[in-house]
This record gives sequence, structure tokens and C-alpha cells, in this order.
Amino acid sequence: MFTWKIVSDPIYNYVTFNKEVEEPVVNSILLQRLRYILQLQTAHLVYPGAMHSRFQHSLGVMHLSGIVAQDYTDKIIALYGESALEGFPARSLVEATRLAGLLHDVGHAAFGHAFEEMVLWRSGKIPPELSNHERIGVRLIEQLLEDTLLKLEKIHDFPHLTEILLELLREREPGSKILNVYRWIIKDSLYPTDIVDFLKRDSYYTGASEYGYIHHERLYINTYPLEARDNYILVLDRTAWGEFREYMVAKAGMYEHVYYHSVNRAFDRVLNDILAKMESTYNLSERVTMISTGNPYPYLELTDVFMYKLMMDHALYANDDIGRLCRTIMIDRKPPYRRVGREYILYASKGLTYLKELLKLMFDQMYRQRVQNLILEEVVSAVKDKNIGYEDVWIDILDISPVSKSVLIPDGSGKRPYIRLYLGKKSGREITLDREVDLLEEGLPLMVIFRAYIAREKYDVELEPIISKALESSIESTLGLTRREYDEALKTLFQHMDSIEHKSMTM
Repeated sequence: MFTWKIVSDPIYNYVTFNKEVEEPVVNSILLQRLRYILQLQTAHLVYPGAMHSRFQHSLGVMHLSGIVAQDYTDKIIALYGESALEGFPARSLVEATRLAGLLHDVGHAAFGHAFEEMVLWRSGKIPPELSNHERIGVRLIEQLLEDTLLKLEKIHDFPHLTEILLELLREREPGSKILNVYRWIIKDSLYPTDIVDFLKRDSYYTGASEYGYIHHERLYINTYPLEARDNYILVLDRTAWGEFREYMVAKAGMYEHVYYHSVNRAFDRVLNDILAKMESTYNLSERVTMISTGNPYPYLELTDVFMYKLMMDHALYANDDIGRLCRTIMIDRKPPYRRVGREYILYASKGLTYLKELLKLMFDQMYRQRVQNLILEEVVSAVKDKNIGYEDVWIDILDISPVSKSVLIPDGSGKRPYIRLYLGKKSGREITLDREVDLLEEGLPLMVIFRAYIAREKYDVELEPIISKALESSIESTLGLTRREYDEALKTLFQHMDSIEHKSMTM
């Protein structure tokens, strides 16, 4: 029923979209502006190849979402019959999922998550209904695209297409249990297409393919929607357990080595300062709130291209603080802070004490700030004889989880984190649930990274071992951690191995 356009893509070789329903959406202002928003903010200052856009990512998520949606639809019909689709036509479910993948990022402004953090969250001027890019995206679709979608669904006979699409993109879970399955394809599940695409795409463009390898085909082919009580669960065939573990390691590796690269973090800090100072000068918050009045166009102007033009003007012609900061990014490429000393990583795998502290740092912002301040005091104290003060030192604390925080603690309820992966086995047309895996107990690669930075003009190589030691001792004393328990366990283990006959082994 469709005619198709083919687009070359370095990740999937080819991505297709249909001319009848998808091309009008692809050619809309909501999608086309994403060509001018980089996927990775300032990462191109560290990885020159990271110039890919959110438009490319959106096409990739659409492509992958369509494949998975068709696969899940076929499985649901084979397992439970067409009645399990709850009256939604299969073609509408698949097409709506493709469109949801295509439109999932349309609410982003310039610099993506940096804008979200500095303007949407910290300015204190944004109403709750516009307080993140997902809420903004749904509002923009309703204002600029909903009428077009309703016409297209009627012309091409896709009943409920627009209704399904909006249900998949809204923050709250759909009332229909079948729609939850299709929503999980894109977000709020363990391996949604959004995350799989950006890991594969970002690792390719940054040249860090060793961190982003994911055998996504085996993951999705071996995933089955299983009807359980009042809802569905997604069951992974136990033969793909290894691929799932590889995916978790890949995501943690990309965050540790690419997204949270120490120089990239230093540039992000400069970008945050620029956005904070430009907030009032260029009415960034007002551009957001104007969406509520039915005028989204000032917000739509906020692309990287728009902001880089402003920043270049400041870099070339202004002698104020904004000009200095803009020159740092646009011309000098020398952030004012430089990492010093080795990083300290708190691994959940080292025991319950470590896991407890790690989760407190992830979810309790007041505790995290208090820890940051205590570490800062001790590090500054260690270098006070070097004419280094508090204003010269920055302590960066980063948490890494291979699953999103909304999955780790679903409703922010403060309940014990329980990340379920359902493993099972398919035999014929039956899915047997084998076990529920608690990924925290199974060794989910959760970690918190601590890094110290120092003002560039105060840096000296002699500071490296001093700050490394101060950072480690301050973290362990502040968090009440000790290596004694860990070292004693290893000592006990190895002292009983002396009597073992050692043989040459090949694997």
C-alpha cells in the first residue's frame, strides 16, 4: 500500500520511509529543524567526527522501531490471535510506532540536554507542562502536526493512528495494555530503539566503535511479549542473555569514555555558563513559555546553528563574559578547567556498602552536593600551599547506569530498586517464563565517577599524584568506605589455594 524512498545510512546501510504518510512528516518543520541540532552537543570538540544530527538519529529510530513493531505484532497475533490487539489495526500500530520513533526528539532545543538542564530545569521560569523535551515535543506535535496526521490517517485508512502515536509519546503509560508493548519499543524499557540507535550511531561517528557494539538483531528477534495478569511483560529468550550483557557493558562504556569524556565535560561546563548568561539576554525561557500561548516558532528557532551564530558574534566582537566564554569554545578550544589526577570509580559490584552509597549519590541530590563539598574541601586543603583556592578546583561527580533512572526506580517512590529482566524459552507457540533476573544482584554495571579539575593556569604536573591521593582518601573517608573488607576477602580466598595442584590449561 506504500511507495518508498530509500536513504543511505552508515548504521543500517539503508533507511526507508513511505511517501504517503511519513514523507509529509519528514518534510515538516518539526523534523527538518533537527538537521541543525547536533546529536552530541559539544562532543565534536573532542571527537571531530561527531557532527551527526538529531535528524539522522530520528530516521534511525524510525527504521529500527518499525522492524521491531512488525516483529512484535506478528508474535502477538501468532501467540494470542488478532483480538489481543484490542481493536487497533495491526497496520496502525506499526505505522504509529514508526512515526513515534521519528518524532521522539522533536522537542529538543539547541544543545539538547544542556539546554534542558540549564533553561528548562534551572531557570525556575518554565511551567511543569513544558519542563522537559518530551513534554514539549508532544505539545509541538499537537500544535503543528496533529491536523495533518488526522487527515493522513483518514485518507490512507489508518484508524486511530494519531491517537496511538500520542499515547506512545506521552510521559504517562497508556491506559491500554497493548499500547504499553509498543511504547516499550521506543522508551522506558531495558533496550529501547532510541538507546540502541544512539549507542550504535554515536560510537560510529565518534570513532569509538569498540564501546558501542550491540548485537541488536539477536536482542529483538529473541524478545517476546508475554501476557501476564493485567499487563504484558517482555521476555528475552535465555539464549540471548549474553547479548543483553554485552549491551549493558556497551552503554556503560559509551557513557564513561565518550559522553563523559573528561575534556567534553569541561566544555559542557563552559556551554552551561554560556546558556545561563544568554538566558536573559536572548529570552530563552520566554521562547519556551510562548509554546503555551500557541506560538511555538520562537522556540523552533533555537537550533545549534542559531546559537552558534550568536556565539560567533560574541566571540569575535564582544569583550564581556559571554564573549570570553564563546571564544573558549568557538576559537581557543581551551576550557578554563583541566582534569588533574586519576579518576575514582565507585563500582556497585564491590559489595552492598558500595551499592548503597552509589544509589544515594544517584538519587539524593542533597547528599550528592554535601559529598561534593566535603571532597572539595579536602582536595583544596591538600594543595593550599600551591596558592590554589576553592575557586580554582571543580569536583565532577557522574553516575552511569545501563538502564534509565525511570526504569531503575520507576515512579521515584523511594522503593527498593528492582530492575527485572524476564528470561524464558520459546517452544513452538508457547513462551515459558524461566526466571525474573534482578539485574542489581546479577551485576548491573552501575558506577559513579569522581574527577577533580583545576584552573588551567594553576595546573602543574606535580599536582597529579597529590590530587589523586587526596581525591581517593576524601571519597573513602566521606562515604565511609574502606578497602579492608575487600582485601581481607581476597586474602582469605587465596590463602586456601596453596594446596591446589596447578596445571597448564588451554581454553
